[in-house]
Amino acid sequence: MQWWIYALITMLMFGITNFLLKMAGHYDMDSVFTAVILWLAVGAMGLLFTLYFISTGYFQENLRATPPIYLLLPIFAGIALAIGMYTIKLALTRGPAGPAVAIVAANAFFVATVAFIVLGERLSPSKIIGMMLIFAGIAIMSLW
Repeated sequence: MQWWIYALITMLMFGITNFLLKMAGHYDMDSVFTAVILWLAVGAMGLLFTLYFISTGYFQENLRATPPIYLLLPIFAGIALAIGMYTIKLALTRGPAGPAVAIVAANAFFVATVAFIVLGERLSPSKIIGMMLIFAGIAIMSLW
């Protein structure tokens, strides 16, 4: 499958997640309680995927092939994701959905910039213009 199809699926899944979190806030669900339930659901999915990949041998094969220090990358990513899911819940509960989600989606700028600095990925003029448009859109959504 093409990378952009996965990106579209992710956009849809994150959109559903953020809408459901907005609804939880609308119904006055406590943010900490909601975040804990969310983390449990993510953990359950992680457990199911882990059991599947263990049953196929895929997990063990990749565990052997991965230098131990690199395992810190997904561990820290998981910690950052958990904190981010909690703070997006707070943002959606306390503010309007559109600007809150738009600001979160601007993480593309952060990822592109850090990938340029750390990994040497190319930042073309069209990518820079696209990132500027993202920020312009966020400003418009937030201020009006």
